[in-house]
Amino acid sequence: MPQKAPRKTRPNTKAVPPSKTKKRTTVRTTNAPLDEADPRFVPVARAFAKTPGFSLMESKSGALCGMTLNGKSFGMSSQGRFILKLDEARAAALVADGTGKPFSPSAGRTMKGWLEVTHPNADWVALAKEALRIAVSGAVGGKKSRR
Repeated sequence: MPQKAPRKTRPNTKAVPPSKTKKRTTVRTTNAPLDEADPRFVPVARAFAKTPGFSLMESKSGALCGMTLNGKSFGMSSQGRFILKLDEARAAALVADGTGKPFSPSAGRTMKGWLEVTHPNADWVALAKEALRIAVSGAVGGKKSRR
């Protein structure tokens, strides 16, 4: 039997859009991902439910429930922890009085102005309202757009 000649292949010449080449982490944005949320977080989410621009985002795994205002994160609940974005002076004051500790997403890295609430009797709703006021006023600096 005669052998077939190997097929010639062409390199892929189609341009692949960047969105197809990068691995994206997506979150589900909704106003009610509270089925498995920490019971202490539920009143916080309900307190802001009718606030214009407020939304909750839940990670695919459901381990993180974040609070956003017009797309900017100002707080989250993850695995029993409550984390808020405040101004640096207020976060330092809350650390000094024992309400919380500086938020560290990984060993050796502390995020400025982010507070992890650790006091068992801390009022999560009041602290979240404070973080929302700061987010509304724009007092919390964020990454600036490069556009």
